[in-house]
Amino acid sequence: MNITTIIELENQEVEQMAGAKMVFVQEKIDEQIIHTCVDCFSIEGSEEKIDPEDAMEKVFEKLKGEGVIPQEVTEFSFEMPSCGTIRKNNHLIAEIPQNVVLTFST
Repeated sequence: MNITTIIELENQEVEQMAGAKMVFVQEKIDEQIIHTCVDCFSIEGSEEKIDPEDAMEKVFEKLKGEGVIPQEVTEFSFEMPSCGTIRKNNHLIAEIPQNVVLTFST
């Protein structure tokens, strides 16, 4: 049996755990489609940027350290609107996404 756990985090929670702020940009797909996405994370107090994957690895390790995720879990996945990954569909995303979803299986 495979049990999957879903953890939904607000952007502020992710930023606090990662020690970095999300950098949002808008990708123009065509004339009527704009995708708001996370380009990278900006480390607070510096100009250093980190990839969303590296930031989420920090969040994963922090949650393991706090006991939210069991220590034996080694793999996870996450959903956030990352740039360059949009598939064309006919709608407009005009606001900044507010949640990140992290999942793992035991």
